[in-house]
Amino acid sequence: MGIIRKKEEHHSMNHFLHKMQAAFFQFAMWFEVLIAFIIFLGVVRHLLLLGHTFSEEGFNHLLQYLLDALVGLEVIMMLCRHDLDSIVEVMIFAVTKHLLISHESQVGILIGIVAVAVLFAVRKFLFLSAAELAERKKHADYIQRDN
Repeated sequence: MGIIRKKEEHHSMNHFLHKMQAAFFQFAMWFEVLIAFIIFLGVVRHLLLLGHTFSEEGFNHLLQYLLDALVGLEVIMMLCRHDLDSIVEVMIFAVTKHLLISHESQVGILIGIVAVAVLFAVRKFLFLSAAELAERKKHADYIQRDN
């Protein structure tokens, strides 16, 4: 009787944790949309005030702040999803943010571009996405059923 109760408590706790992960993930996705909208407004404001009071340094500071927030949100989403895709996405966001904000030499920019290309190649060729894994499992289950 005690074992069944512990299993039910464990199942209940796992269910609660999954709901919390889903809530954090949804919040992070909506917050990403909000940050994208703020960046859009910043770009529009920068274009409208071009040559007036809005400085390029102020725009770069705003962009750096918002891109830092986006990388943080991607980390939250990575912690909620627990898959390799999200780890590579966070790394791509971080390197891209660094390329956009920092004013490095041409060699530094080239190294950053190569790093992003390598991350995309890793994502494309070195591991399977969650959808591909599900499809392979479905295929393996189908084959086992036939035997």
